[in-house]
Amino acid sequence: MMDTIAGIYGKYIVNVLDILILAFVFYRVILIIKGTRATQIILGILFLLGLTIVARDVVHLRAVSWILDNFWFAAVIIFAVVFQTEIRNVLAQIGSQIWGSGANIKETYIADIAEAVEDLSASMMGCLIVIENDMGLKNYTETGVALNANISKELLLSIFKNKSAPLHDGAVIIVNNKITAAGCLLPLSHDTDVKLFGTRHRAALGLSEITDALVIVVSEETGHVSAAYKGKLISNISISKLKEIISTNGSGLKGK
Repeated sequence: MMDTIAGIYGKYIVNVLDILILAFVFYRVILIIKGTRATQIILGILFLLGLTIVARDVVHLRAVSWILDNFWFAAVIIFAVVFQTEIRNVLAQIGSQIWGSGANIKETYIADIAEAVEDLSASMMGCLIVIENDMGLKNYTETGVALNANISKELLLSIFKNKSAPLHDGAVIIVNNKITAAGCLLPLSHDTDVKLFGTRHRAALGLSEITDALVIVVSEETGHVSAAYKGKLISNISISKLKEIISTNGSGLKGK
């Protein structure tokens, strides 16, 4: 009986597992790099691979084949350098999905954040609020001023409603129901296919492209409220929709 099971496993099940695991890995990688510059780089690699096969095995171009063959010897190092950001993001997202549990903002704090955003929107005052999920944001909190304060509408308004305040132009980062830091610097998105309204929106989208943080933006020009999550930016959302997005750790954006 055990020999039969072992035979079935060795002949069929192990192959199915191989296919399923590889399919899952490729699917997750495609989702992460979709819409980024890595897509164009991969297309370039596939073109060089095809050119190598044609030059070596079809038309027998010796010089071109020699150059391309030597290129592939160093390809691992080249790819590691070129894709260092994408590789880091893939590993971080895999780790966060295995060990992370997601942020859980208290209902009272959700109300405070939403009311502050609503006030800033009505006053046409810009703001940038980041809520950490599974992936840590220590690299970005260290660029700002440490606060470690309880979330409150009054504190958020005191930071963003005064344009002359030293922390007004940076981002507030919330970790574990605390305003950990303010005046933080975020990476800007280089996505040229998305129409962005300004630096705050580029920063919001930029951070969402490399982490699973939820980023809330209020535009100084229009007063519109926007939210970015996992490389997706939705603008001109209502306060009720914002509360839903915060309570679902950003996944509420998928339903927009």
